[in-house]
Amino acid sequence: MGVAAVLALGLLGEGGATNAASAATTESAATAAPTTAKKPGLRFAPASRTVQAYAYDGYVYLDSAVWLAAYGETHEFWAKRNKASDPVSLTRTVIRDGKRTTTKAPAAIVDGLNGFKDGLTVRVRTPKGKILAKDTRSLCLSGSDRQRVEPTGRTEPVYPSFCGGSWFTKSSVSGVEQGWATKLDAFFEVETKQKTLVMTVIISDPVADFLGLPAKGRAVTQRVEIVDECEIWDCGEIGEELMGAPAEGFSSLQDGDPVSVRAESLRAQSGHAGHGATSTGSEHRTNLFSLGDAAHAGGDHPALGQRGSTPSNSEPAKDTLPDLVSAPAWQIGTEVDEDGTDRLTFNANEWNAGPAPLVVEGYRRGAGELMDAYQFFYQDGKEVGSTKTGTMEYHQAPEHNHWHFLDFASYELVTTKGKPVTPSGKQSWCLAPTDPVDLSVPGAVWRPEATGLDSTCGDRSAIWLREVLPVGWGDTYNQSQTQAFDLTKVKNGTYQIKITVNPNGALHEQTMSNNVSYRTVVLGGKPGKRTVKVPPYEGVDTEVVTER
Repeated sequence: MGVAAVLALGLLGEGGATNAASAATTESAATAAPTTAKKPGLRFAPASRTVQAYAYDGYVYLDSAVWLAAYGETHEFWAKRNKASDPVSLTRTVIRDGKRTTTKAPAAIVDGLNGFKDGLTVRVRTPKGKILAKDTRSLCLSGSDRQRVEPTGRTEPVYPSFCGGSWFTKSSVSGVEQGWATKLDAFFEVETKQKTLVMTVIISDPVADFLGLPAKGRAVTQRVEIVDECEIWDCGEIGEELMGAPAEGFSSLQDGDPVSVRAESLRAQSGHAGHGATSTGSEHRTNLFSLGDAAHAGGDHPALGQRGSTPSNSEPAKDTLPDLVSAPAWQIGTEVDEDGTDRLTFNANEWNAGPAPLVVEGYRRGAGELMDAYQFFYQDGKEVGSTKTGTMEYHQAPEHNHWHFLDFASYELVTTKGKPVTPSGKQSWCLAPTDPVDLSVPGAVWRPEATGLDSTCGDRSAIWLREVLPVGWGDTYNQSQTQAFDLTKVKNGTYQIKITVNPNGALHEQTMSNNVSYRTVVLGGKPGKRTVKVPPYEGVDTEVVTER
């Protein structure tokens, strides 16, 4: 079913159901709303009464195309916690004519970093009223798809395009900008042979009360017309393509984790299709009108057409440097790879606490498959210096076939006294912002794809590339197969996963005092069936996978 879901999502995202939902006063019919709202606030945006869905292999995949718009004011949401074991607090700030009014959401309606708990219900029925499926999920008001609804709105969205984060995310921001609408996450799959359906999307009363939605504007109902996906696309050919091996990197969380969907949304927005893609250039076009606007707390838009800096070995200014931080490993497990080798798998994330972005560029060294790497320094969005910092090499391997930076991090399994036991097979990186860690730090970028400093991993013919880690963001890699720790010669017992960012000190940064993290693991079992126990970190069991 995974292939069909991806197919349907792709079609819906490209226009299969791109019209916004009608504002509704009842659950039985959608009623067209005026193009502007007289009263400021969050409202359903007007749009089509009918949307399309796609049938594949006995299932129907549909998206309600429901949009929630902010008329006359901006709604900003902050999710924060001091450490992983603390409960997440969620606040809403309404911004109207420069005035900010902040209220705290009741704990009962907060779903951690994912938005509003049980805030959205999607129900599918036949035209005769038989309910085929119903699902209640978290409500995120920072969807990956945004559309403008008022000419007075900003020229581009401001807030991130997802909700969520990893176990170690400290703060994240979401929201709907004045004059913009965000598409709600109402994707659904139903096993049916029906040719038409009726879908209703409902925002729960507790959440709607907090958001200030009118009593008769909390549900949208639409007619769903179903088309056979295989009449449009060659399903066999596309299915075979999608059934290939997963791309390396970007797998920040295991299946079933409540924020995995958010992470996928983020990865789609980051300018990368996946670390394994052969071409990863972003299609983002810099908005000349908003270039100098740092009101969204991200100030690293590069000035267009500025003269490049001359590389120098002099010490760069403190406020032009990133602060690279290593997060502890999580989602740790064991596996037996294709060669029968026992391995210890884990996720690793290194992030930038700012105040400046980490920008590394590679310049090809002749016709060989090496690049000289340079670190560039930015101040107020302008390049102010650079220095040679290491090497990049072309990595020809399945799910790779792109350029990697060699001097970013190291992963080791060590004894409790710090003695090295075995290294990870991961020795090089293609940097990209996959996860927010703390968007409240000075200089944090809320929408990395809009900064103009896009990451690219390049293909074999590349002569230049740029890899970027914006302030507030980290790059997560899943270490599995040959990149995980080889346990063949490792005895049962207690060890630590040691993650070090900037291990050689080649990169200029604010401090190296937070570059190393440790995570305790206890190995057991027998060859072919090795086991691992992972004690909680700061009171949190990061190995628990919550089923939705």
